[in-house]
Amino acid sequence: MDASYPPPTIVQHRAASQSAAQGSIDRYVLAIEPVVPSAPCAAVYDRFVSDPDLLAVPICTDGRPLGLIDRYHFLRQLAHSYGRALFANKPATVIMDRDPLIVDRGIDIVALQHLIADDRPSALTRGFIVVANGRYVGMGAALGLLRASLSESAALNRRLAEALETSESASRLKSRFFANLSHELRTPLNAIIGFAEIMSGAVMGPIDRRYREYADDIHASGKHLLSLINDLLDMAKLEAGEMRAERQATDLAGAVESTLRMVREAARRAHLTLIVEIDEPAVPVEVDPRHLRQILLNLLSNAVKFTRAGGCVAVRLRSEASTGPIVEVADTGIGMTQDEIELALKPFGQVASSLARDHDGTGLGLPLVTALCDLNGIGFRIASAPGEGTRVTLDFCKVELPQAQKAAAMLAAN
Repeated sequence: MDASYPPPTIVQHRAASQSAAQGSIDRYVLAIEPVVPSAPCAAVYDRFVSDPDLLAVPICTDGRPLGLIDRYHFLRQLAHSYGRALFANKPATVIMDRDPLIVDRGIDIVALQHLIADDRPSALTRGFIVVANGRYVGMGAALGLLRASLSESAALNRRLAEALETSESASRLKSRFFANLSHELRTPLNAIIGFAEIMSGAVMGPIDRRYREYADDIHASGKHLLSLINDLLDMAKLEAGEMRAERQATDLAGAVESTLRMVREAARRAHLTLIVEIDEPAVPVEVDPRHLRQILLNLLSNAVKFTRAGGCVAVRLRSEASTGPIVEVADTGIGMTQDEIELALKPFGQVASSLARDHDGTGLGLPLVTALCDLNGIGFRIASAPGEGTRVTLDFCKVELPQAQKAAAMLAAN
């Protein structure tokens, strides 16, 4: 090598694994023929003129890079007064970049992009030299980096799409499994509940008191298990997108009152005070009535379940001109932190508290409520604090009013 031209520094950033060409610059190297140090500038000029896309020409001696002549700098020198006359017969090393970016062919694409962006942005216009074991291999340019980025992005998108499809497929299989399992379990379970009810009611004749108590226990346990299975089936349908909301004009106050009748006895046994405030006796909304009852029942059942004896559960229904109908279910129960709320809103998420452990459940109560609210266009808000209780607000302002009520509102406005 010519002693008057010390070799430039070679960047040796190598990929952690060079087995995958996808992450290496090697496949994007441009095979640009270098010139020797003694090549006249006229020869370099002719190459730039003949190839408009040529950004730079490397100078090598014995296969080792000395420097780089970029188009912009070269033509600027020639454009100078008498530039061509001054440089035409001089060696190309006179105007070469003595410190070009030189990288090993094994450098990772991302590492190279960061290197250029952070330390050598001029390499985007000047190009850079690629070597292997210190010997010239070819040229790299911004276009090659762009192609590499696009290729990496396309590959990443394919992998993400495949992962998403795999995840969705697994979710569909899980939902189908739960649906099939729930169906297979409900059929014999309904028979067990029916027989227990017959035995408890002594329909076929009197039975011993102890056996009647057993039948009552079987009936209660069967009903509880059936409710858990129904929750699983509903969640499976929701996740599979198979549940539809059959919306119709529904009396909101009537739905609240009918649900209260279902939990009133449980509240009495738990020694809780049940407070009911219904400002609007007849508030029709366009929702699925079965879904509405299930939403209210889940919220009230949770409130009763997680409130200690002596506490209270309150249900309020009010209608405001600015917001429309609103239902609030509040309790003075154990309450939750923000992290516990997020856990409780996830399917099968159960808050680990002493009172919560006293009650069996699938952890599907609140997730089912939020999913059914979304399905029916009902707004859902929850606020809670440990030791203070929980308040859930159902906002029906976005739920469509029945046509008769719309017409009455229009007449009232006129």
